[in-house]
Amino acid sequence: MRQVTESPWLRRFPGLPNPGFRLLCLPHAGGGASFFRDWRRHLEPDVELLAARYPGREERHGEAMATSLEAMAACIADACAGLDECPLALFGHSMGAALAYETALALQARGRAPLHLFVSAHPPPHRQRGGSLHLQTDAALLADVCRQSDGAPSALDDPAVRELFLPALRADYRLIERYRRERVEPLDCPVSLLLGEDDGEVNDGEALAWAAASRCGLDVRRFAGGHFYLRAQRRAVLEHIGGWLASYREPAWQLWP
Repeated sequence: MRQVTESPWLRRFPGLPNPGFRLLCLPHAGGGASFFRDWRRHLEPDVELLAARYPGREERHGEAMATSLEAMAACIADACAGLDECPLALFGHSMGAALAYETALALQARGRAPLHLFVSAHPPPHRQRGGSLHLQTDAALLADVCRQSDGAPSALDDPAVRELFLPALRADYRLIERYRRERVEPLDCPVSLLLGEDDGEVNDGEALAWAAASRCGLDVRRFAGGHFYLRAQRRAVLEHIGGWLASYREPAWQLWP
C-alpha cells in the first residue's frame, strides 16, 4: 500500500494500515483539527479519521492566514492527492461546510470526487448570508461566538486563550463573510445536511437549497440542539455518518429487498 504523504494541511487520528474509508473533517470558524480528536472512538474500525489543519492556529500558529476559502480548498485537495485510492468522505461544520463543498469540488475537478459530502449548520454556497462582523470589535466577535454556543462555558473565558484565538477567528469570519457563489456547481456524490433543531443559522429554504449541490440527491437530518448541536449529539452524529458509510460497504446484492 502506498504511504500517506504527510501534509501540514492534514492531521490523522491515528493512521490505519489498511482503511476501508477515510473521513476528512473541516472545522468551523476559529476552530482547529483538535475539535475532532474524540471522534475516532465512535467510528467503525476500518474508518480512518482525518482533520484539516488551517493556518494560523494550533501546530500552524504563526503562519499567514488564508486569503480565501477557494485557496484553502485547493491546498486541502492537493494534500489529499497524497492519499491512496481509499474512498474519501468529507464532513464540514459551519464555515467548514462551505470549505468542504469547495474541497469536494476541487477533488472532483482532479477526477477524484469524494464518496459523500456531509455538511453541517450552514447555508449552501449560493445562499450565503454575508456580514461584516470581521470588521467589528473583538467584543462583537466574541459575543457572536457566545450566541452560537448558547452561552456555554468556553476556553475563551481565559484572557490568554482569547488573545491567541481572536486573530484566527477574525480571519475566518472574513473568509466566510466574503464567500459566495452566484451559481452552485453540482457534485457527483450525495450530500447530507445535518442541522440543530434550534439553530437559526440555516432556515428551511436554505436547507433545501443544498439539493442544487448534488447530482445524486440530498438528505436532511435534524438533531436536538443549536448551532453546536454536535457537541452534545456527537454519538448520534457519528452513527448517522457511519450508517451512510456502511451503506457503501455492503455488496449491492445485499441491498435488494
